[in-house]
Amino acid sequence: MFSRISAILLATCITVPAAIQQAHADRADPPRKTFNFGSRSFDDNDNGWTKRQQRQQRRRDSNVRSFDFFGGNRGFFTTGDDLRAFEEELNRRNTDRVRVRITEDDGPDAGSTGERYHTYVADKLVRLARPGLKQPRPQGPVFSAEAGATIDVSDQLDTIELTDKVAQATFEALKAGIDGIGVSARQLEAIAKAYESRQYKPIWIEDGKPSARAEAVLKVLSKAEQEGLKASWYALPVLDSARTVAGLPGDPATLARFELELTAMALRYAHHASGGLVTPNKISGYHDMAPPHVAAADAIASLVSHPEPAGWLMRLHPTLPAYKAMKAELIALGANETEPQIVVPEGKLLQLGVSDERVPILRKRLKQLKFIKASDEVAQSGLIATDVPLFGSEAAMLAADSQALEMSDTDVAALKAFQTKAGLKADGMAGRRTIAALNGNSTVDRSAQLALNMERLRWLPRNLGKRYIFVNQPSFELRIMRDDNSIEWSTRVIVGKLSNQTYVFSDEMERVEFNPYWGLPQSIIRGQYLSKLRSNPGYFEQRGYEVINSRGQKIAGSSVDWWNYKGVGVRQKPGPNNALGEVKFMFPNSHAIYLHDTPKRSLFQNESRAFSHGCVRVDNPRNLARHILGWSDEKVASTIATGKHTVVNMQNKLPVHLTYFTAWTDENGNLTYYSDVYNRDSYLAKAVDAERTELSRRL
Repeated sequence: MFSRISAILLATCITVPAAIQQAHADRADPPRKTFNFGSRSFDDNDNGWTKRQQRQQRRRDSNVRSFDFFGGNRGFFTTGDDLRAFEEELNRRNTDRVRVRITEDDGPDAGSTGERYHTYVADKLVRLARPGLKQPRPQGPVFSAEAGATIDVSDQLDTIELTDKVAQATFEALKAGIDGIGVSARQLEAIAKAYESRQYKPIWIEDGKPSARAEAVLKVLSKAEQEGLKASWYALPVLDSARTVAGLPGDPATLARFELELTAMALRYAHHASGGLVTPNKISGYHDMAPPHVAAADAIASLVSHPEPAGWLMRLHPTLPAYKAMKAELIALGANETEPQIVVPEGKLLQLGVSDERVPILRKRLKQLKFIKASDEVAQSGLIATDVPLFGSEAAMLAADSQALEMSDTDVAALKAFQTKAGLKADGMAGRRTIAALNGNSTVDRSAQLALNMERLRWLPRNLGKRYIFVNQPSFELRIMRDDNSIEWSTRVIVGKLSNQTYVFSDEMERVEFNPYWGLPQSIIRGQYLSKLRSNPGYFEQRGYEVINSRGQKIAGSSVDWWNYKGVGVRQKPGPNNALGEVKFMFPNSHAIYLHDTPKRSLFQNESRAFSHGCVRVDNPRNLARHILGWSDEKVASTIATGKHTVVNMQNKLPVHLTYFTAWTDENGNLTYYSDVYNRDSYLAKAVDAERTELSRRL
């Protein structure tokens, strides 16, 4: 036993008492193989040991009392920690270090190991049925009696039917249940309470037939495709055989079924229009959204009381210009599906001044895609209002209906507008990639992509703020927006890399810090520096960092027990090499994400800028500070020049929205597509499919 203990102690450079060493020397047993903790190999008294012999030795030593390195119990021993367990623990910790390890270029961000994407499961719908309902008691006098007579009718009231036959049929249909209609539990509760409160008087039936209000709501439901939704999700089963409202039978049972089905589908549409089909936070941990769904009880109250319920439903959709542009483009793409697509043949490069018989075909294709208008359309466009946006410059929209073979300035302008929208380099030249995009040879379904981004728009707060910061991650851009939807200022940004993605959420900016400290995340201290600190407690101070206690006070690193350092932090002092640069912009949140400067300026020159650990790095932080605080350039520069850490608390907090849109409008209002840097479109598509399956389930 002594030989084993002494071997372990010697391997860890711990002084062994002389008595124990002498006892070991007096032993007649041959020396045992010992584990070298520095090299993770066996001591080679016999270099001829095989791997099999090493495994056997580990099994023999499985119960050796060994030093507890990982528990921080220096000077104590634990049992059952065999060499195999030691190696497994060491390997696990090395793996953890690789996972959280950062390089100088990675910057100072949260240093998290990344969130998870989940298998999306839709909430289960329930059948439109309330079997526990009791026959409603009619209101008003039911029996007449001679003066002075007293009649007890309490028993009879439970059996008396409502005088309105459709109302009575509606009660019976809700109690028995309607096949093929699924609603959420809250929607069922709202429907039951609303009809009970109105004695089951119909909302949508007048004079024995569906009212004009009902037909207007049905029209809204039938045009759901224009909103990136599916009309089939809101179809009334009762109309499957009738085809149209006019063909609906007029018996009370059928009208009652129509009544309840339309109410349920209108509530479903209101829920989707106001806050989306999908629950974003169920997609991944990177989503932290609170979609502004209208409550079911409020929705049914509005449908009952509003003079134009169809208009009320339409106003639930987002009103941002980007949503209108996406809707117009979705409608245009749908219209193009009904006409044969013009295909541009491949060939030599088409550019300004080139004469080629394919140029008229290119021109026709650009016209088909609405990037060129014929002369008659241009003449009418000034007289007729249209929701279809004009893409590109005005020159790009004007093109003669000629068969000229030469590429003109107008053709080039239209082609540039198309390339910008398609996410290609806008050089005005039709090469192989541009022609492939013109012909639709792409794995991206633009209609589906637009529908997904319209869904994301429904997750946003309806009031983004009178003035707010809007960061779109796929476009790598930050904008300061005004309440009139104009752009006050914009700049390039760097967002999280694939393994450490930037979250999507909304918050409020509270302060701006000049010459900031950078506090190293504990995950980075543990994963990258802990072993260095244990051998050299002054490691950080030698490199310009400060060690602080739980009260934020500076302490000496040599005074810290780096085997047990709870409450101890490390921060980098302000200066030209500080990982946060000159300024950081704080909106405290649970994700440890904020905006900041960076000394690594060259990364902003890349077209795709996903390099950080989750935080958003700003290309022009001084200008951002100037716009946020309303300071002059001189005041910002002089504050930074002091070199002192300066915190400026904002009197008026500024809303910040970190978003993810692979389609968005540019500064001219033109729709532009971006690369799906985190592959989130596919995850959202799977979530939509899961919801679609649940909506289609027959109950």
